[in-house]
Amino acid sequence: MVHGRPPGWGITLKTIKEENIYWFVLLGVITLLAIGTYHRNSLWRGELALWQDCIKKSPGKARPHHNLGFVHYGLEQWDDAKREFEEALRLNPFYSLSLYNLGMISYRKGFIAQAIDYYQKAIALDPKFADSFYNLGIAYKKKGLYQEAIESYRRFLIYKPAYKNAHNSLGLAYKSLRKRDEAIRSFQEELRCHPENAYAHVYLGDIYMEIGEYATSIAHYKKALAHANMPEAERIRQTIISIKTRKKGRAQEN
Repeated sequence: MVHGRPPGWGITLKTIKEENIYWFVLLGVITLLAIGTYHRNSLWRGELALWQDCIKKSPGKARPHHNLGFVHYGLEQWDDAKREFEEALRLNPFYSLSLYNLGMISYRKGFIAQAIDYYQKAIALDPKFADSFYNLGIAYKKKGLYQEAIESYRRFLIYKPAYKNAHNSLGLAYKSLRKRDEAIRSFQEELRCHPENAYAHVYLGDIYMEIGEYATSIAHYKKALAHANMPEAERIRQTIISIKTRKKGRAQEN
């Protein structure tokens, strides 16, 4: 939201020029985003025509149907994507990637139990396809099945131990079960792998605040705020103020 002056309140030629520059820049940004979306959709539609042609020439092969489903997924055409992935599986019941993608569609549509079922089937066919474990963990956490989420994240980390935010996800699942020590270790491991990850500092700030270690909490919050464009910046600032006010009040009571 743009906050301007009330009508007629100190408007000058400089102000008008500044506002014109602002709208010119904003228009430029919108135009660039529109161009980017246009080109992205153009690429997807080029792929759409390619795989539709492949299916006409080889209707009995699973791979063209799977790839066409992936294109529909990229265009957020969920029902069309689902149909193609199901057709790929009809032609090749061992196509684990189609099962995985059906899980993603189910999750996007809010069918979490169905997503879990698809991910489990994908894992049964290909136990080394790590992404299935990660998405299964996300789906379990969404359902409130935190222990199951932890097990899925841990299995994922066997294959991709340095995957960004995976240790954060594991830590949040531990935190949901009030296993704070394990959560802290997970967030610290995220920072060891990715020192630039501001959210690991946010989560550590939150958990240290919960256990009353306020100095450590504020230290992590401040490290998070040092990162530009932190989405939770205002919430973090207010939390720091609240902690300091609480500490000041206790000091005065004593």
